Amino acid sequence: MATAEASRTEPAPSDTTSMAPRLAWGLTTVVFACLCLIGFLNVRMLPIGPLAMAMAIGCMLALFVLQMLQCRWVGHPERQRYAQAALVAQGCLAYLPLLYYQQAWVGMPSFFGGSVLLVLSGKLAWISFTGVLASMAFIQALLSGNPLDVGYTTVATLVFALTVYGISYLREIVRRLQSAQGELADAAVTRERLRFTRDLNDLLGHSLSAMILKAELAYRLVTRRSERAPEEVKELVHSSRQALADVRSVARNYREFSLESELRSMRSVLAAAGVELHLRTDHDELPTPVATVLGRTLREGITNLLRHSNATSCTVTVRQDKDQVTGEIVNDGANMRETGMDLPSAGGLRDIQDRAVQLGGNVTTETLTGGRFRLTVHLPLTPDNTDHENT
Repeated sequence: MATAEASRTEPAPSDTTSMAPRLAWGLTTVVFACLCLIGFLNVRMLPIGPLAMAMAIGCMLALFVLQMLQCRWVGHPERQRYAQAALVAQGCLAYLPLLYYQQAWVGMPSFFGGSVLLVLSGKLAWISFTGVLASMAFIQALLSGNPLDVGYTTVATLVFALTVYGISYLREIVRRLQSAQGELADAAVTRERLRFTRDLNDLLGHSLSAMILKAELAYRLVTRRSERAPEEVKELVHSSRQALADVRSVARNYREFSLESELRSMRSVLAAAGVELHLRTDHDELPTPVATVLGRTLREGITNLLRHSNATSCTVTVRQDKDQVTGEIVNDGANMRETGMDLPSAGGLRDIQDRAVQLGGNVTTETLTGGRFRLTVHLPLTPDNTDHENT
C-alpha cells in the first residue's frame, strides 16, 4: 500500500520512459535514412554523370529533411500551414525527378504518400492517398507496361507510404503516452491526498468533538469539585491518545474500523453529552470492508449529532438481513437548517456515501416529524468492490 508520505512525491520516471522520445526519434531517422539509401542504390546503378548523381542526392536529402520536419509538426495545429507548404515541396521532389531517373525513382513518392495522410484529414487524406497509388501504377505502366511491375510498384508504394505515415506518428504517440502517464501519476497523487483528507475527517472529527465535549464537562465538574471530574479527565486523556493513534494510523494507511469499538465509543461520548442512547444490534460477524464503512457511517452520524443538534435522545440500530446489513441513527433536537441540506453538500456524509457506493450500498438522510433526523446506510454482505485503498 502507498503511504501518505509517498503521496507527496511523484514517482520518478524510469530510464526506459525518459529514453522513449529519443528512441522514437532515432528509429524514425534510421527508417527514413534507409528508404533514401534504397533510392540512392537504385539511382547508383544508372549510367549517369556526377552532376546528375549529385542532384539525385540533393533531392533525397531534401525529401528526408522535409519528412523529419513533418514528424515534428504532427500534433501541432499551429504549424499546419508549414506542413502544407512542405507537402507541396515533397510532391515536387517525389514526381519531377521521375522524368529523368524514371524506374530508379519510383520508391521516392512513398514519402509524399505518407505525408498526405499526416497533413490532410478525413476523406480528403484517403482520396489523395489513393490518388498517389493510382498515379504510381499509371507511371509504372508507362515505364515498363509489365502488369507484374505495375502491381509490385503499387504494393511497394502502399507499404512504404504507410510505413512513413506510421513512423512519422511514432514520436507523437510516445509524447502523448508520456503526457497520459504524467496525468495518471497526478491523478494517483490527488486520489491519495483525497483519501488522506477523508480519513482525517472520519477519524479526527469524531475524536476532537469528543475531546472538546469531555474537556468542557471536566471543567464544569472540577469547578463544582465533583467526584466525577477525575473519571472525565481520564476519558479525556484516553480520547487524546486515541486521536494521536488515529493520526498515526492514517499516515500508515492501515486503519480499519472496529464496529464494536465504535459502539463502545459512541456510548461513552453520548453519555458524556447527556444524550440518552437506545442501542439495538442484531448481526453476525461482518466482512471487514462492510464493518469498516458501517463503523465510519455511525461515527460520522454521531459527530454530526454532537455538532449540529440539541439532541437529548438517540436510537442506533444495526440489523442484518439475509443479504445486507443496515445501520440507522435517529435523533431528536435536529437543526432544521442543517438537516435540510442535500446529502452531497455535507462533506463528511458525501465521503461516506462514496464509500458505501463502492461496496454496492447507499446512504440516505431524512428529516422526520417532531424535529427528528434519520441517517441510514444499507450495505450488501457481499461487497461489489472491496478496495481497501478507497475504503
